[in-house]
Amino acid sequence: MLNGILSTSTGNGGLFSKQSILLLFFGTLLGYVVLPIIVVHTNSLISLGSIESKISSNGGDDQIRNLSNADLSGVMMRLIENKNLLATQSMPTHRSPTIMETVVLSDHRRKKILVTGGAGFVGSHLVDKLMMEGHEVTVVDNFFTGQKKNVAHWMHHPNFSLVVHDVTEPLTVEVDEIYHLACPASPPHYQFNPVKTIKTSTMGTLNMLGLAKRVKAKVLLTSTSEIYGDPQVHPQSETYWGNVNPIGPRSCYDEGKRVAETMMYSYRDQSEVNVRVARIFNTFGPRMHPNDGRVVSNFIIQALQEKPLTVYGEGDQTRSFQYVDDLVNGLHALMNGKYDGPVNLGNPDEFTMKEFAEYVKKITKSESQIRFLEKTQDDPSKRKPNISKAKEKLDWEPKVTVEEGLKKTIEYFAKVLEEAGEIIPTGPGASKPQN
Repeated sequence: MLNGILSTSTGNGGLFSKQSILLLFFGTLLGYVVLPIIVVHTNSLISLGSIESKISSNGGDDQIRNLSNADLSGVMMRLIENKNLLATQSMPTHRSPTIMETVVLSDHRRKKILVTGGAGFVGSHLVDKLMMEGHEVTVVDNFFTGQKKNVAHWMHHPNFSLVVHDVTEPLTVEVDEIYHLACPASPPHYQFNPVKTIKTSTMGTLNMLGLAKRVKAKVLLTSTSEIYGDPQVHPQSETYWGNVNPIGPRSCYDEGKRVAETMMYSYRDQSEVNVRVARIFNTFGPRMHPNDGRVVSNFIIQALQEKPLTVYGEGDQTRSFQYVDDLVNGLHALMNGKYDGPVNLGNPDEFTMKEFAEYVKKITKSESQIRFLEKTQDDPSKRKPNISKAKEKLDWEPKVTVEEGLKKTIEYFAKVLEEAGEIIPTGPGASKPQN
């Protein structure tokens, strides 16, 4: 065929010389056949060489001999190994640098668990515990106060799913257990949109109860010590009905949670839904929102920046603070226990706000002054849990001291400040979260 082309081309009036045709032929052969073969072979050698060098550095002579004839299959094997490794642990991130290992459960032991508000402060720590136990965890969050970086270390894991969704809208999933945490919990955040706060506590809880009824799932509501209002009984036990202003600035949260508890027990009594209710007292720890306006985060941020620590009123109102790990263990014990009445989860160690400000200053070695401002409306005068029910029914009590927990939280906020440069603490008034 080539001879035909050459003879045609070299005839009278031909367009190409014999030499031109030969150059064109061999150029095409070189460009479309020889060079691609060289490139593919070279890339294979490079990939193989990188693997061999890594193995050689680990003393794997036998592995080098086994891989001497490997090509892409060797690379694929390494990718599969890496994927299998990532399926057994978290991925270190700036927010969660510690590697958390997950166990492998058989199908009949592995639960499908839904955590609403799972990208928030408490929710993300609960997700850590459930993931490490080997369960399939689905987080539902609308990111009003939650942050994606709180759960970013699980995004690669096959047992983890994240659904951006507002619980005030119905949700259809198949689950065995529901931890219903979704709701802004700090006064500035829940007062920013009080109608939405009420909807989250009522419609959100109604939707989760409807889901639990349909799929026959156990559902746990994280209620609050705020249902006791400004208490006239001290410390507060589960039998106390509370003293709440139904039309005050805090009522959207307080009364919303009280109605949510009513819904829980109505569904239990009428539809035999398996319910749990935790009344959570003040909680602190890493991943707290730096602008949530709560006393622990505000005091720490102010102290670390040598700014005045702001106390509202004369500082004689009291609070009790528990570390987040203790709370997560309490929620877990409640969900997996048999008791279905409301349970206080908190640390009975009680501080006045003035005492606590001085305590934070001492631990941070801060020279900040304490500034007293006008007392906020309906701010409870005392808050301390009676946890005898938790001890009796759940065999639970806090293990982490306030000092130990504060040191871990201060270390966390120091890193957040280093990253942010400056954080302006949120005051007592309504405020939208600054993500």
